[in-house]
Amino acid sequence: MGGTRFLLCSGLLFLLQAPLVSYATDNDAIERVRALTKGGATQLALRLLDQYQPTATQTESWMLWEKQRYALYRAQRNWVPLAARATSLPAGLPPEFVHWAKTEAARARLSASDAEGARRVLRDLLWQEQGSRDERAEWRQLVIRSYLIENNVSDAHTALQQYRADFQVNGPAWRQLEATILIRAGKAREAYALIGDIKTHDGQLLTLLAGLQGEMLPPATVLTRALSLAEETRNKPALHHQAWLLVAEAAARANDPLRRIYALERALTDAREQAAPDALLAANTDDLWQAYERYAEAVGNEARLLVGNDAAWLKKAEAYKRDDALQARAFYAFLLGHAGVETRKLAQQRFTDSLIEDGRAEVLRALYSASRRYPDLKAVPEYARYRLADQALTDYDITFAARLMQGLENPPAGENPDSWSLRRARVLIYAGDQRGAVQLLNGILAGKKNLDDAFAERFIQVLFDLQAAEHHTQVIALLEAVFQLNKNPRIQRECLYWTADSKAALGEHQQAAELYLRSATYQHPTGGDMWGQTARYHAAEELGKAGLTQDARLVYQALLRHADDAKQRAVIERNIQQLWLIEKKATPR
Repeated sequence: MGGTRFLLCSGLLFLLQAPLVSYATDNDAIERVRALTKGGATQLALRLLDQYQPTATQTESWMLWEKQRYALYRAQRNWVPLAARATSLPAGLPPEFVHWAKTEAARARLSASDAEGARRVLRDLLWQEQGSRDERAEWRQLVIRSYLIENNVSDAHTALQQYRADFQVNGPAWRQLEATILIRAGKAREAYALIGDIKTHDGQLLTLLAGLQGEMLPPATVLTRALSLAEETRNKPALHHQAWLLVAEAAARANDPLRRIYALERALTDAREQAAPDALLAANTDDLWQAYERYAEAVGNEARLLVGNDAAWLKKAEAYKRDDALQARAFYAFLLGHAGVETRKLAQQRFTDSLIEDGRAEVLRALYSASRRYPDLKAVPEYARYRLADQALTDYDITFAARLMQGLENPPAGENPDSWSLRRARVLIYAGDQRGAVQLLNGILAGKKNLDDAFAERFIQVLFDLQAAEHHTQVIALLEAVFQLNKNPRIQRECLYWTADSKAALGEHQQAAELYLRSATYQHPTGGDMWGQTARYHAAEELGKAGLTQDARLVYQALLRHADDAKQRAVIERNIQQLWLIEKKATPR
């Protein structure tokens, strides 16, 4: 379980004690940073950049590292520090790099929806820098995009016309850009005539949207083709997102409300990641609320259901629940606004559970955190807040979980109070309120005579978070309590080990060594299993730090006799050699 999972990781620790990384060339180091970025360890990658990037006096090397830093910021979608760094460059850099960096700054500000900030950077480039023709063309393009982000159609169109006059361009890309401006200006028919022959996915999206809004294509035709486009663009996230929004708009005009609901849910599922500030179509949670209600109203009218007859509406929803979750959600959503208190509570549970069970947790989040219906999270129904908080914890979105849990001191109906307090404690730890978390944890244990295995392991998992926050004294006391309340030898063994970890972190090396050794052989006479070997290795480390070098050597030598792996043996032998050096240094001459 929880402790065992950590054991498997820690059991390899002493195999991985290697010298610090040294880089033969800048390229070697950059490749390691790139690998970390691709692997998702962006914080570690940034730390390596901070640690190893040369000073700006080493111009070529510094620029190589700086480019990787910008790539890392882009991977993190961390636009503000990227823009700030790229506009605060050291003196003496080549003009080509300065132009590139400031262009990156402008792009970053656009990605952060800071159109005016982007134009400030671009004006500086256009007025003060002697850029190449291609560079100046790119800067002018970004100016046009900045106007689109502000929905300033007039200035965007003027800037485009001036660009075409200056650079004599009229290729597909520029026709698409002009079509985008025309659509924004409400001139869909002109846009359709301009780009109807462009076959790229981007071109198809614009053509279908212009054809729909300009009534040049039947909504049913657009709906069919947009569904195909959504399928074809699964590997192009931003375009895929726009395609689903187009499906939703076409479905509305084709009087296909159920397809509209489906498309809006698909679009909202990835809206946080894929929505671009200058996109033509935007996901709107209030559109989805409205789509739910309109569909339910239409079906309800056909079935002659009277508003106020909660039982009949609920029965209809429950019937759909068995066959079609989408239709059921529409009815539950209708009941949220039109039913009595008790029916509304039940509908809330059903609606919330249905979205989560269908993998639409992001939709649930959007419906309650980005809608005019719920301007404040405190207005969100309690059940939805509980489920959203659980999901936020699962996604490690601690800030959102903490906001959701404000004021939710009592557990939801049917929830075990201890389990609820445990989740709240975890949120408090991540939110920086370790004192409040410790109070909750002590409250859970107060008055208990025993802890079952499953809860004890979950409790210890939260203590790992508290350890990471370096509240070791409190962790030690709580682990001692778990040790006393749970009599499973395996869990008690783990408690000893984790207590030793905290003792070591506090610099209490002798006590840490004793606890590691107790853990190694606790209810396990030989201590020869992976757990025992790992615990004894750390015991030897702590004995050495406590100045008990002879004991440390004996423990290492015992480990050496059972070490078959060459790397493992090398690490242990190196540590034994270091003990000799420590003793020699300490011996008076």
